Parts: sequence; C-alpha cells; structure tokens
Amino acid sequence: SDIGRLGHGLGLRLTEWPSIAPHDETVLEPGMVMTLEPSLALAGGRMMVSEENIVITDGPPELLTERAPEEIVVT
Repeated sequence: SDIGRLGHGLGLRLTEWPSIAPHDETVLEPGMVMTLEPSLALAGGRMMVSEENIVITDGPPELLTERAPEEIVVT
C-alpha cells in the first residue's frame, strides 16, 4: 500500500508517534502501546487494514487485542 508504515503508537489519540516505518528509529520501551496494522490495497481504491494492539513489556510483548476465532461465519 502507499500508507508507508506497518503500525503506530496508541494513546490518548487514535494515531500517535512513533510510526513503524523505515524512517522512524524510535526504540520501543516497556509501557509503550503500539499497533501493528498491515494493509492490503483492493480494487477500486479500497483498503483493508487489520490492527493488533500490543503493549511493550520488559519480556515478550503482550497482545491486547482479543484473537478472532479460527473460523468466522459470514451470513
């Protein structure tokens, strides 16, 4: 896509610094909340974005987003 980043910080505003992008050299530190949001360009100029919210810890990052079921029924 042409968004240019894979995610961003999350706080009081929906989109905050830092950006997960080639130009951002921010060191992630415990307590920061980040999103990972890969995007997919679709026909007609539409985009699909899937977002995962993650808190950075001293150990492994903690996933804040509830996982979707393995199978999703569409009616």
